[in-house]
Amino acid sequence: MKVMKNAFFTVLATAISFFGIKKIANSTHKIKKIGHRGAAGYCPENTFPSYDRALEMGADFIEIDVQLTKDKKLVVIHDTLVDRTTDHKGKVRDYTFAELRKMDAGSWFSTKFRGAVIPSFEEVLDLYADRVGLLIELKKPSLYPGIEELIAEELRKRDLHLKGNDHIIVQSFEKQSMQKFSEILPEVPVGILINYPPNKIEIKEISKFASYVNPKWTVVNNRVINLIHSNGMKAVSWTVRSKREAEKLKHYPLDGIVADYLDLID
Repeated sequence: MKVMKNAFFTVLATAISFFGIKKIANSTHKIKKIGHRGAAGYCPENTFPSYDRALEMGADFIEIDVQLTKDKKLVVIHDTLVDRTTDHKGKVRDYTFAELRKMDAGSWFSTKFRGAVIPSFEEVLDLYADRVGLLIELKKPSLYPGIEELIAEELRKRDLHLKGNDHIIVQSFEKQSMQKFSEILPEVPVGILINYPPNKIEIKEISKFASYVNPKWTVVNNRVINLIHSNGMKAVSWTVRSKREAEKLKHYPLDGIVADYLDLID
């Protein structure tokens, strides 16, 4: 009798364990893989080879940075200076698009990428928006009055504001810019980038116009993520460049992770 009783409880414990594990597995959500400036760990950032590599690696989104040229053309480059990622020097806004286009944006990374160019925002939309989600960051938008309207116009031209499912997300560190963009094109979700632990009042204010608060990986913890989610917003963390950083973020219920090396977050 005792043997049968022990056997029963063994079977019961096994069943509870199995179904408990299954329940946990089913409750997990997919964390979106977001290629930082494409696949910046493997290719020169914000170039066509970088975006192509990110797609090959299974990116759900690619993150891009947008600025404005001297002749009011939207271009995709991270720094406000061209010094680090091209063979020229100076401010992006002091060059025309034609001048920027002549710059070598690949050799700084590796000679095999010699001749890679700085893309226009229009080219990125036309080549990639139907193939992958786009996380569009406005870099220093206060330097470029009217950039929000120009971005919105290009999205409208292609009906990208009607895609839904957060296929296009616009983000910035500058709250005023994102509030303005959300008024111009309310169909497209906006996000605020933060690199410090936020407080409840700030998150509440942001939630009035934003759909995302995107924290740097160093400030991610349960309090921060719960605060964002409890105010009806999503959280995408940036930027993973090492296995240690990736392992830390995998323990939190994030909605997306931005990474230079997408294979770290598989």
